[in-house]
Amino acid sequence: MIKGYFAPFIHSEKNAPFIYINVLTALIPCIVLSVVYYGLRAAILIILSQLLFFTLDFAFSRFLRPKTVNRDYLDLSSIISGTIFALLLPPDTSVFVVILGTAFGSVVIKQLFGGVGSNIMNPAIAARLFVQLLMPDKLLGFSEPMTEFLKLDSLIDITGHKALMGDIRNLYAAEIIAGNFATFIGVGSCIMILLGAGYLLFRRIVRGYAFTGYLLGIILIYPCAHLRAFVMGSGPMNFLLFILTSGCLFIAIFALGDFTTMPINPLMRFASAFICAALTVVIYDKVDPIIGLCAPVLFVNIATPAIDYYTSSMTHKEVKRRAGDLK
Repeated sequence: MIKGYFAPFIHSEKNAPFIYINVLTALIPCIVLSVVYYGLRAAILIILSQLLFFTLDFAFSRFLRPKTVNRDYLDLSSIISGTIFALLLPPDTSVFVVILGTAFGSVVIKQLFGGVGSNIMNPAIAARLFVQLLMPDKLLGFSEPMTEFLKLDSLIDITGHKALMGDIRNLYAAEIIAGNFATFIGVGSCIMILLGAGYLLFRRIVRGYAFTGYLLGIILIYPCAHLRAFVMGSGPMNFLLFILTSGCLFIAIFALGDFTTMPINPLMRFASAFICAALTVVIYDKVDPIIGLCAPVLFVNIATPAIDYYTSSMTHKEVKRRAGDLK
């Protein structure tokens, strides 16, 4: 049995802190633009979510499971989870929602399953889906970007701000590409997301199997699921808007690129992302948009242990050798 090593070590020869630092770097364009568009409240939500995720993970693992954790290991995955969770929130979200979501993601989804590398679901995605299902009326604050930079009252408003997502059909192409419309804090700009994706690919942090599988799934399944719209002529435009504005690109890179909750085998990673995309396309118009994005991710996350068990090409000896148990 291998003890004391975390799951990212058997997915890549790069160590976990190196991977997480690069993922955080890839998220910087989305973080910066979210602050530019939504001001101080976006910065506070992101920083608060990061700090809470990190603090809860640190406290739970160091003090409640002291004998089962490597005390020299700094869990940077908590910062990544906090960032992704915050970027998927509406800009006028209360800090109380952040507190509840991070507690669920850190303690229930991550720490109760054994801590870093042992969770079977992406903590950030699970936390976002949890708060959406528990209090959907508190997650309707989609204010327009670049308005009220100093606005802070929404952070302590437990009643929940009400402002619908922006109507993108009347926007210019440049506004859509730049994400200059009312949407979630950090997923509107496909340019910023693709910058992060390019960085991860350049640094070889991700290989692109999941990203390619997810996009191919959307490209192939979307026309089939919306055949009538394509026959009527509106399908191609709807498809393009879905790719650019739904947040699916963000999910493809920063949710399906997770090392712990996606299959080890590259082919299975590709297939799982393809299935995730198919589920997203099928349910997206029938449920709340964030549920349409998050629920399929958790579905493939839950299936990953079984997929790895039956399809992984790595032998137990290879795993031990990579972990350092064998010379």
